[in-house]
Amino acid sequence: MVLSIIDKLNEWIDPFKAWIIKNHGNPVMWLAFVLIGILAFSIVFGALHRNGE
Repeated sequence: MVLSIIDKLNEWIDPFKAWIIKNHGNPVMWLAFVLIGILAFSIVFGALHRNGE
């Protein structure tokens, strides 16, 4: 069961990994990844510190 989940994840990740390797020099892609990371951090940080206001 677990092995099939890992195999399925590898099937999904391989095209994405190939796309990243193909576009590694695109600054817009890296800017989007940074902005998505900051947004995710902000959401998680806000959810964890909601009771401490």
